[in-house]
Amino acid sequence: MRIGILAFVAVAFCGLGCGGNGSPNFEGEWVYKSQISGQSFFAVRAQMKVKVSGRRFHLIVRWTDANPPSQRGTREWICDGETLWRLVRAKKVATRFDADSLQGRPFWQMAPAVSPFGAPKFTGRKETVAGRTCLVMQTKGKYEGADVTLTYWVDEEKSVPLKKEHLLKAAGMVLVHEVYECKSVNFDRTFPDATFKVNLPSDWRKDEGGIADCEVLNTKF
Repeated sequence: MRIGILAFVAVAFCGLGCGGNGSPNFEGEWVYKSQISGQSFFAVRAQMKVKVSGRRFHLIVRWTDANPPSQRGTREWICDGETLWRLVRAKKVATRFDADSLQGRPFWQMAPAVSPFGAPKFTGRKETVAGRTCLVMQTKGKYEGADVTLTYWVDEEKSVPLKKEHLLKAAGMVLVHEVYECKSVNFDRTFPDATFKVNLPSDWRKDEGGIADCEVLNTKF
């Protein structure tokens, strides 16, 4: 079940593509955790390492044993700003996408508004994530009788969300609780051009994709 891609969350955003214009350069490690109805604990579903330079990025995602068998394993994504590649090194398969095929924002970005809940507002709190001071932003609302809370911890200096939380509750029970959280980050990095280029060995299979369906690249909160 792709928890992160929920039908009720329609994101209002601009600037589709890889990374977005104006993003600071950084390198970091994140985890994606989720808890659904009936679970009493967070499950770490993915561990991510990412290098970002404007619209370009190099992302490695390891889907853990908390996922169904068909969704486990490591996927690598490389975007040069125009072309997006998904690499599965264990199978020697590379799939090419148009970067603009991404339907949402990657986990390291934040939408300016989430319909129908409105733009996140500063709560007046500051908290530390990955050793960085963050402004805590939040928006709330109702969806079909359930209480929805979206919270963002935004780096005070770099304006990058270092933690994002989506909480859906009804009658006091947690229906969905998911979090993207940064574990370490280094800003103002300079990366060689090769970081965002793909040079495939001759024995790899190359495919053409349609829509780049990846939970951590098409987040809806």
